[in-house]
Amino acid sequence: MRLAPKIPSSNILLGLMLVTPLAACSPATPNATTRVPAAERDPGYSATDAVIAQMGADGLPRYRLEADRIEQDPQSLKVSLQALRFETCARDGAPWQVRAPDGLLSADARRLDLSGGVTVSTESKALGNGRLQLVTDRLQYDLESSRMRAPGAVKVSLQGHELAATGLDANLRTRQLRLQSAIRGRFKP
Repeated sequence: MRLAPKIPSSNILLGLMLVTPLAACSPATPNATTRVPAAERDPGYSATDAVIAQMGADGLPRYRLEADRIEQDPQSLKVSLQALRFETCARDGAPWQVRAPDGLLSADARRLDLSGGVTVSTESKALGNGRLQLVTDRLQYDLESSRMRAPGAVKVSLQGHELAATGLDANLRTRQLRLQSAIRGRFKP
């Protein structure tokens, strides 16, 4: 019977110290710096003719969002929306409709950034049964606070009258709308 040669434990320890770092650096174990080929990446999700609805604590819908196409970025978790229609109700029950060619829903689903010719409209008894319409190129909508902000030019139409503004801040819960203007002046007595 032949016995295996005795290997000193210091050699085994040295061998393990050399092999372990090499195994950790192996390309077979992907890490944050390993480039994954595009074909192997998680594409997130996408859908056509999609509907996203959120219900409030009272069981009534808080908002309903429809889009011809939605697609989630797997890295940022943001959701891009194409040809979207969004509806929410003010405290008095009056529906607000929002339409935009493009949108981006934040990863936490709290903010909607719209662009490409955004139209916001509502009809209400408070408006004398008139229709209020806002048109702007970009609009941010906070889904939690029901606030809309437009950082650029806004056209407001109400009962055949039009206003032009350089920005907008609206709170649908309190029914307050603030328009910004570039008018500056000084009056001397």
